[in-house]
Amino acid sequence: MEKLLKNERIDYMYSDNLRIIQNNTSFSFSLDTLLLAAAAKDAIKDNSKVADLCAGNCAATMYMAYFNRAHYDAVEIQKEVVSQARRSIALNQMENRIQVFQKNVKDAPDFLRKDFYDVIVVNPPYFKVAQNHKVNPDPAKAIARHELLINLEEIITVASGLLKMKGKMFMVHRPERLNEIAYFCLKHDLSIKIVQPYVSHRGEDSNLIIIEAVKHTGSDGLVLKDAIEVHDKQGNYLPAIQHIIRETDSDKAERGKDKTYYFYVLLCHDGSFYGGFTDDLAKRLKAHNTGKGAKYTKSRRPVKMIYHEEFRDKKLALKREYWFKHHSRLWKEQFLREHKVDF
Repeated sequence: MEKLLKNERIDYMYSDNLRIIQNNTSFSFSLDTLLLAAAAKDAIKDNSKVADLCAGNCAATMYMAYFNRAHYDAVEIQKEVVSQARRSIALNQMENRIQVFQKNVKDAPDFLRKDFYDVIVVNPPYFKVAQNHKVNPDPAKAIARHELLINLEEIITVASGLLKMKGKMFMVHRPERLNEIAYFCLKHDLSIKIVQPYVSHRGEDSNLIIIEAVKHTGSDGLVLKDAIEVHDKQGNYLPAIQHIIRETDSDKAERGKDKTYYFYVLLCHDGSFYGGFTDDLAKRLKAHNTGKGAKYTKSRRPVKMIYHEEFRDKKLALKREYWFKHHSRLWKEQFLREHKVDF
């Protein structure tokens, strides 16, 4: 279990499938984060390269990563929020797939590859800082909501530079700034293809939009979608929204059909560690101790299984194994200590 700091708690996303550390008094993700992640995830393939700009505590990053095997780079400037993100990523066993940079998005071209990413996801500050305007006294909330450290054009400029040809940018924002978004997108070689509005109740003006823009393509062909209604008359989420924030019974039934796969760690007789993969822990441990498991462990028997993680996806378990094996002894010791393993 990751250590919680003062005023922190663990919340859940997508039913109980994802855990996220949040601060009771400061920054927490909201519905717009999940709407953005849900819109983008269908464009992400297992071999996609994805960057999440203004990532916050990486709620969107982890949500998207749950549905595929892609690699993610997340950029967030606030130290405390980055700490929460990294610990949440560890809670969800995604450290090998999500890398978090504590940097200003404006500087992303200095440490992320240009013309490289298939998908860029952006949840930027919504509000300009007008003269004499009072911002939230909480610095974390102020930076997340207001353009104090970066503005809209700077974000779009960076996103365009990081995207490969025909790559897609997904952005959540307020409708009143759609003119600016469209102008800056065209100025920086991005063409908006889809605008998806959301309304709290049918008949009201839209209060949120998600846009999908494509790099270096024709500016025609924009589709303005019918607004999606969020709440019923009682204030409850309607089915379209519930499907995003909670796993349905049909989803659970389908997931229940999957086999369980494991990444595991052995402590060998000589004190070394061995990371492996299996779909049967007991059978695999027996194979190692009878000399039939792996060449490495054959001469280091007996071995003891000291740690394992469960996955519903074979390739994710294999990625976890590869990731563990390609670290130093000191790193492996630290990993095991962080997971409360006595070796």
